[in-house]
Amino acid sequence: MATLLRIDSSALSQGSNSKYLADQYQAEWLGNHPQGKVIHHDLGVNPPSHLSEATIQAMYTPAESRSADQNAQLNESNQALQDMREADTLLISAPMYNFGIPSSLKAYLDQVVRVGETFTYTENGPKGLLEGKQAIVILTSGGNYTESPYNQFDHVTPYLNTVLGFIGITDVKVVAAPDMANNDNKSTSLNRAEEALLEAV
Repeated sequence: MATLLRIDSSALSQGSNSKYLADQYQAEWLGNHPQGKVIHHDLGVNPPSHLSEATIQAMYTPAESRSADQNAQLNESNQALQDMREADTLLISAPMYNFGIPSSLKAYLDQVVRVGETFTYTENGPKGLLEGKQAIVILTSGGNYTESPYNQFDHVTPYLNTVLGFIGITDVKVVAAPDMANNDNKSTSLNRAEEALLEAV
């Protein structure tokens, strides 16, 4: 069964452009995979936990040596890892907040980027363990940061490419919908993003 893991990170419960575009992709994906499974996490509604000292200590304690409290501390991370491993396609909708990703998305990724789980160290350096998956990233922004000189302010695209590649997901397509705060350009930008997303399914 094909599985889509959708992760929304907008803080908006309504009127989110990134969630709107994610809806369009999901609908098209389900049309192509009528028996497919969608795992959906709305990080704005249910924000993940930020890393704590206890969580980090549990992550770096060998499994056979962890206490019951440490195992409980990793429940959230382990569930996120299970979802990530099950997915064939990862759909991330990420509005640009102050030139970066929402803190909720950073917290989620911190739960899944784990040595021995999603990457390992080898004699040739780190190696991702989640190979063979595809990621679609929807990036919305109030201004247009897709062209020089303002593209240097886009810290969403390079970060997500880096962190996903680090855990083995190198097939990453970023679909940008800039100028969401510009009423003259918003509709055109959304339409172009929709077309790009439908082509990516």
